[in-house]
Amino acid sequence: MSLPADSSRDERIAALLRAAAALAPAADQTDGIDTSDPLALAEAAVAAASRELAQLRDYRARTERQMEELFETITAYAALDYDRRVTMHDGNDDITNAMAIGLNMMGEELSHTMTQLVGARDAALAASRSKSAFLANMSHELRTPLNAIIGYAEMIREDLVASGQEALTRDVDRVMFAARHLVLVIQDVLDLSRIEAGRLDIHPEAVDLRVLIQELQATLQPSVAAAGNRLAARVELPHPILWTDPLRLQQVLLNLLGNANKFTQQGDIVLAARELHERGAGWIVFEIIDTGIGIPADKLDAVFEAFTQADNETTRRFGGTGLGLTISRRLCEMLEGMITVTSAPGVGSTFTVRLPLRPPPATASRR
Repeated sequence: MSLPADSSRDERIAALLRAAAALAPAADQTDGIDTSDPLALAEAAVAAASRELAQLRDYRARTERQMEELFETITAYAALDYDRRVTMHDGNDDITNAMAIGLNMMGEELSHTMTQLVGARDAALAASRSKSAFLANMSHELRTPLNAIIGYAEMIREDLVASGQEALTRDVDRVMFAARHLVLVIQDVLDLSRIEAGRLDIHPEAVDLRVLIQELQATLQPSVAAAGNRLAARVELPHPILWTDPLRLQQVLLNLLGNANKFTQQGDIVLAARELHERGAGWIVFEIIDTGIGIPADKLDAVFEAFTQADNETTRRFGGTGLGLTISRRLCEMLEGMITVTSAPGVGSTFTVRLPLRPPPATASRR
């Protein structure tokens, strides 16, 4: 015999209440509740679950705030912002508080270290400026008497040539050569000190690169011939007019060509110029290629350091102060370009200068 519909419904409700009562609080938390009433137990279970859910939500929100604060603090430390401190929290968040204590200690130590580093940096910059000012003043004071020595030596040489005293003429030639070499060295030191002190200005103008390269060839031809070398130019410039500082560009190329000639004997030197377009930017590329002694791979970076050459044997054999490439790199950077080198011992070297391809303003005059 089947139960009436109402009886079936009541049994389902009773089963639901028994299931809910199974979730009721423990016996020590049922004060004032009729444990024999399934409905009362179910209500108590729902209330307990609601309280636990609220506690979980509160704990989650508190933990998220704490973790967000820790993340912001760590990010601030990474950005060298050591003025923030992590907030300590009450309760049983031991891991969070331990991390906060550690971060605060690290922040204090890093702040102290940064203060020392900033002081050391300022002292180093002041010393560098003082050194540059001293070198600039000393270079000027040394060039003045050297120019006088060269002038008097030229006058004496003319008299000796007129009187036919060839032996004394050769001695005067040595004096003039040594004096001119010193002037060049002092000029390099002066240029480097000006660059480091920020006193070397760039004066761009419209430069015809074909004319500039012809002038470089004419200037270097006597010394190239004296070393038994051959100098050639390869110019592929559909737009030869460049907006740059002609004096500084000429100085860079003269340094590189002079080095190529010094370290090459009975060989070939090529000055190549071409345009390069990549990634939406245009460049003028100069390549100075020689068949000289070359540079070992582990010395390529060192050649651009001040007062440095590939090795001591090179310095003893060829001389020089090692300032030319340093100055050339600094000048290229000031012209918003770059300089790189590839080389192999016994094969030769290729120095590459890249300058931005900028046409002159419409009102600019050509050099």
